[in-house]
Amino acid sequence: MKNFPKILLPLLLVSAVFAQEWDEDGWASTYASMAAFENRPDGNPALFNRPGYVKPIIDNLGNVLNSNWFASATVGEKLGFEVGLPISLIFINDDDKTFNEYGMNSPTIFGGHADLSQPVDVLLDGPMVYGNKTLSNLSLFTYPYLQTAVSFYHARLVLRGMFLPSISELRKFNLFGIGAQYSFGHLFQYKLPPAAQPLDVSVVLGYNTSGISYQPDDYSGSLDLDISAFTFDVVVGYKPTYFFEVMMTLGYQYANMASSGHMTCLATETGGVPSPHYGQTINPNISVKGNNGFKFGLEVAFSLGASFHPVLGFDYAGKSSFTTNILYFKQQFGEDKTPDEIAKEKGYVRGAKKEESAKSEDSESEEVAAESSDEASTDDSAESATEEEDEEGYEE
Repeated sequence: MKNFPKILLPLLLVSAVFAQEWDEDGWASTYASMAAFENRPDGNPALFNRPGYVKPIIDNLGNVLNSNWFASATVGEKLGFEVGLPISLIFINDDDKTFNEYGMNSPTIFGGHADLSQPVDVLLDGPMVYGNKTLSNLSLFTYPYLQTAVSFYHARLVLRGMFLPSISELRKFNLFGIGAQYSFGHLFQYKLPPAAQPLDVSVVLGYNTSGISYQPDDYSGSLDLDISAFTFDVVVGYKPTYFFEVMMTLGYQYANMASSGHMTCLATETGGVPSPHYGQTINPNISVKGNNGFKFGLEVAFSLGASFHPVLGFDYAGKSSFTTNILYFKQQFGEDKTPDEIAKEKGYVRGAKKEESAKSEDSESEEVAAESSDEASTDDSAESATEEEDEEGYEE
């Protein structure tokens, strides 16, 4: 390369840009970013069928959608309603920006760009596709939705959703989710000592389905993403005071992203010259799984006033996220019975078994004493009868 004619270097660099799917700034071309969603066996394997390149999308989406399903470990007996705008925040870190491809760390769709100041031979030895310029600038990932819930007799039904109109390149954005929760505290709290009565345990199920449709500029058709997410959680809560509750979550989550659609490149260069990919089509068809596996979380809930119920939390499921139900409101109509009131209704007296055992022992002792007394009386009667018989015999 040192003896390569300098006059040909710009031409080689331009051809390398097109071959490596870079734009003039070193970012992935739109064609390269979209082609990653297609499995084309007869295509370049470094360009098509790249699930690792797009996997951070579903990793983050899965964690966001599988959080914020509950605001307390306790579900009341009386009728209650909830509404809010839960938000889960995930920081885009280095793990989101690279993945292992052919034994080397390559940029993901969130990754960086090529350094075009390097020699051409160095550039040609690097990754074929770099990060997307728009997504690479993101430092925080979230997904907005509205959530509402109704509860009755310790069971809770949750609904969430978000529907947005077509905005620029985003042609469709919708989300629908349904969840359920049941708390078991009312079954055992009345049997616990007073200090342990604020303890509660509940199970939570949540399912989301979401659709995203994206049409890049200078393309006909669209990239369609269908996302599904499911979570099962066990929530243990302790509420020492009326306005404060701490919760721990253990569970399992699943998320999947399936791509579909059809796109045709209609891009042209300056002067109306067709781009190298003009007329070429992309048919997205790959499916990518997220951070599926066990999860752990810690949450703190506050009851401020009659209905304001903010929740702050930390979740870990392959990566860390923060839950912030700051704008969350819940209202219950009527007050639930206290554990002591439930115990009184059920006729349960704490320590009753010990008392019954003591009474039983006393009863047995009394029975033994009575039997001994009866035996003694019988013996005395027999002795008296014998003495009388002896006396009668003596007199005769």
